[in-house]
Amino acid sequence: MYMRDSVLPSIIVSVSILVFCSQVNSGPFSDFKAPELSEEFTSAPTAKWETPTSKSLEQAKELLDPTLSENWSQVRDDYLITGKVVFDDNVKVIMQDFVEEPHEVSLVVKIPDYLQSIQEFVLLIENNPIQAAARIYPHRPIETVGMNVRLEDDSPVRAALKDKFGTWHVGSKMVFVKNPGGCSLPSCDPEIQKCVTGEIGKILISQFNREGGAWRVKTKITHPMDTGFVIDDNGEVVPSYYIDRIDFSDENGSIAEIETYAALSTNPVIMLDFPTRGQNIRINVHDIKGLQFEAMEPAPSM
Repeated sequence: MYMRDSVLPSIIVSVSILVFCSQVNSGPFSDFKAPELSEEFTSAPTAKWETPTSKSLEQAKELLDPTLSENWSQVRDDYLITGKVVFDDNVKVIMQDFVEEPHEVSLVVKIPDYLQSIQEFVLLIENNPIQAAARIYPHRPIETVGMNVRLEDDSPVRAALKDKFGTWHVGSKMVFVKNPGGCSLPSCDPEIQKCVTGEIGKILISQFNREGGAWRVKTKITHPMDTGFVIDDNGEVVPSYYIDRIDFSDENGSIAEIETYAALSTNPVIMLDFPTRGQNIRINVHDIKGLQFEAMEPAPSM
């Protein structure tokens, strides 16, 4: 059932933390690199990329319409978006309208007050060869989720949130890619760039005190997140190798368990906003080779 709802209100590696940051009232995008994020459902491609027209906006509405989508029905079945589904305009998927660099695309999902105690959160990129980026099982209310993802080509990006009654609330955003290949082309060209792998498993944590006692946690994890679709210079497929689990916890127990996929960018970033402040944060990471990494950081001072 589809509804449109715009009214409903093993090796363990210990990694020391190298970055700590406490900031009061940090804005929703202050620690993401993309400067121009939009919460409009889209601006569609025209002769001038930056200037949407009424015709192009209508085109984008059609591309977002799940009843017209070639992939939505299959994606929904594959990722267990079962039962009642509400397309909810209050679930805001905030991204750039037009993407130049498809290997690392910042996004933020704003969760309305009435959905902050969700059971599950799934981020889906409908036209990607790897359609799921992350599946989150929160153990505390969450206000905002942020991450960096890959986009292979133009695609609806959908955030599906399961409420306590089992209803899925889906927010959507149509994003257009000027240079396709975020999943199938190398993210670094050694002929024009200095390509540095970095220390796999290195974890950076930033924490921010926010207005009204709210709390933001952001982590960046050094990892190639290889998709299995890239061909190297010798014509060989680079095997898939990615983080498949990230767990957030503190002294009061689990905060969120996250299943992750290679649709996340190289050196993935995850950001979570909570309405109340936690204690000392611990992040545990696991990848598909069985490597495990962990990091701890005290909560920021008030």
